[in-house]
Amino acid sequence: MVQERSERTRGRLVEAGAGLFDRHGYAGATLGEIAAAAGVTKGALYFHFASKEELARAVFEQAERSLRSACGDPRGSSSPLQGLIDAGYWLVDALGVDPVVRAAFRLGREDGGWQADPRSARSGPGGAASGGSASGGSASGGSASGGLARGGPAPGVSGTPDPRPVFAGVRGFHGVWAGVVRDLLAGARRAGELRDRSGTLGPETLVVTAACGLEVMFVEGCPADERARRVGALWDWLLPCLVPPGTAGDYRTRPPAPQRV
Repeated sequence: MVQERSERTRGRLVEAGAGLFDRHGYAGATLGEIAAAAGVTKGALYFHFASKEELARAVFEQAERSLRSACGDPRGSSSPLQGLIDAGYWLVDALGVDPVVRAAFRLGREDGGWQADPRSARSGPGGAASGGSASGGSASGGSASGGLARGGPAPGVSGTPDPRPVFAGVRGFHGVWAGVVRDLLAGARRAGELRDRSGTLGPETLVVTAACGLEVMFVEGCPADERARRVGALWDWLLPCLVPPGTAGDYRTRPPAPQRV
């Protein structure tokens, strides 16, 4: 009972922190405001998070868990390319309703002090720096927030996500999202779904660039039906460039039903 109450309090703090980070940015959100929004004392906040940096990392972790849970493991998918299409719909839906995902993107853009290497971050009682990995498996065997672009083990695997660049200089949650997109695209290539099976950079660059642009386009109050219409139009245009001739019709470019965040 005590542990359940503690977990609920921690969850409220993460949600409250995400809401304020989303609205005011990392620098503009104070711990006092976050504690008040969560309905707890500052002492209770410090029990769970030793600093605002740790709370920001916990928000980042929760957003990454949600993303990976929604996208699944491309190695176990019969169609990683369909999974990639659906991941885009998940993302734009989450941007409309989930402040944790929006906050993770904003935190990454702001490049605040919270983005220091988490392996050197101080671990507080219940703090995110000492928590388990939010990083699920990936096609490369590691976290998309870690060693995808650099090779070697992913730093996020043993602790919190590593928000350093993972794909051509892409940082923060954009880097995590880019890594997930890259994993799914690599799975599609292995499954023979792509026109280009040689591993050249063209398809990867095109798709990752388009996918990262979804956050820029849809972060500010775009209606749900317009989001779906635009994402569908994007894939209607991209698919013939990516897949062998005559196979674009094999993929659903409309939103999956039901959508869940």
